[in-house]
Amino acid sequence: MQNAATGTVRTGYVRALLDYLENHQLDTAAVFTPQLRNQLDDGSLNERISVVLWGELLAKAIAVSADPCLPLHLAEELIPKHWGVFAYAAMTCKNLGEVSAMLVRYERLIDDANDSRLIMQGDNVCLQWIPRLEHLHPALMQVSLASWVAFARRHTGRRDLVADVDFTFATPVDIEPYRQLFGGTVCFGQPITQLIFPANYLQLPITYHDPDAHRILVSQVIQQLEHLQRPDELHASIRDIISQQISSGRCSLEQVAAELQVPARTLQYQLEQSGTSFRTLLDNTREQLARHYLNDPNMSLVDVAFLLGFSEQSPFTKAFKRWTGETPGEYRRHLGQ
Repeated sequence: MQNAATGTVRTGYVRALLDYLENHQLDTAAVFTPQLRNQLDDGSLNERISVVLWGELLAKAIAVSADPCLPLHLAEELIPKHWGVFAYAAMTCKNLGEVSAMLVRYERLIDDANDSRLIMQGDNVCLQWIPRLEHLHPALMQVSLASWVAFARRHTGRRDLVADVDFTFATPVDIEPYRQLFGGTVCFGQPITQLIFPANYLQLPITYHDPDAHRILVSQVIQQLEHLQRPDELHASIRDIISQQISSGRCSLEQVAAELQVPARTLQYQLEQSGTSFRTLLDNTREQLARHYLNDPNMSLVDVAFLLGFSEQSPFTKAFKRWTGETPGEYRRHLGQ
């Protein structure tokens, strides 16, 4: 599995949560920092934020709404702009089989929290949600599987479609909303997260099938994914090296370049061309690792500071407040609420 600091999600997907909160008159300021709110309002919906942060935003939204099933309801309100060109390409597929194949191949364009896998099992099909990262919030599984079902119903015109579903997380207090949404048997504490439905669903036609538009849109999906993968793979490699070296307190551009076996100036240029810098990646990695470590109540703030390469707790506290708007202690208290 990848390090928890390396996964990313499309900001259009994150925008769906902001839209949901606004549509239901819920407190967006309790979920989104002003900086992130500005990014969603003014930036491209094709930008990326970390999967760890995405999970935290969903958790905060659940708390603000007092609705543990918010991810299920959010999934039913997704519109094409939230998934971007992937959604439009999927909407022009011939049938649900083609949509499922797109999901398996290209879902990373939306987020890379998971891989999707299609398994034939007798007369049924299992569409599996395989985590690529550790310690993901259950809300990510909920919103993904619910959005798959919502998309299938909406774009086949078949509101009667039902699916059995397995989740790996523990049984929630109220399972009725799950039964109502998926329509089939819902099981928790299972070894794998998946939808299970009749194989003949794969032949159901998509309402807006358009072969010519589909070819054009799929080429755009591939182009965007290739553009995403090139800098993302480099950034992920750098983050992984930073994560390994950072506790020593000696993590520099030159050291990372040596690990990658490229000249430091070449690496600096590559990062500039991809719209970022080593300092930005270092800060982002530290922030995501800090969030990850602070989720462990047994880890002291001094230990977290040391693991992030700070010689003392004070500079870590200042840096964390600059990143998030709150101190590590305040952040940890909010997690426990």
